[in-house]
Amino acid sequence: MINQELIQEFKGYINQSRRIVFLTGAGISTESGIPDFRSADGLYSNPKNINIFDISAFLADPKPFYQFSAEFLEVMENSLPNPAHLAIARLQETHLVTVVTQNIDDLHQRAGSRTVWCVHGNLEFSRCVKCGHRIATQEIYPVIRKGEIPYHSCGGVYKPEVTFFGESLPEEDWLYSQKAIEEADLLCVVGSSLAVYPAAALPGYRSRKCRLVIINREPTPLDTEADLVIHGDAGKILSNPA
Repeated sequence: MINQELIQEFKGYINQSRRIVFLTGAGISTESGIPDFRSADGLYSNPKNINIFDISAFLADPKPFYQFSAEFLEVMENSLPNPAHLAIARLQETHLVTVVTQNIDDLHQRAGSRTVWCVHGNLEFSRCVKCGHRIATQEIYPVIRKGEIPYHSCGGVYKPEVTFFGESLPEEDWLYSQKAIEEADLLCVVGSSLAVYPAAALPGYRSRKCRLVIINREPTPLDTEADLVIHGDAGKILSNPA
């Protein structure tokens, strides 16, 4: 059971803050039915998915990725923003709120959040790895749904603008995320294990005056540095936080 005293303390932090950043990870979207990567029943629990987001493996043979994507895409399309996404979006009506997410879904945007920086990219667009041609991923959905490889007319394969292991993070999103955290007086980490770098280094950009709140089911490496740690489901904790 979630400690209500901690919830009240969190509400106080929200009400006392002017600039709030929510740094969100896979744990916020599991409540919408999107599996995470490293839990017991996550994507990586299936050995065939271990290298599915590895850029070297993709460039060597994109077929396993797109066979995986045929099923994963349907899960993403059918998922809806949950109470945690909606609560964060609702806070923008009364506070200056920036969302920095490690997730590649668009649930924050669909919930209504207006300022969202995606440090691991997202699925909205895809780009040809050979010539760089950019296309809305929805245009190649019919091919992906069949588990087939989407090719550009030049012969190159399309790859979603998601950051694979071995690739650099999107520079603009990273710089704006860093700036938002530097200027924040409250940083809320929600649903992130804070184990995947370089995104896990983002809390280190907060100022000494910035409070740190961690909301996650499991302990994280930064729990001892946090002003407040609440273990539990993000949707239950974030609902009507202010």
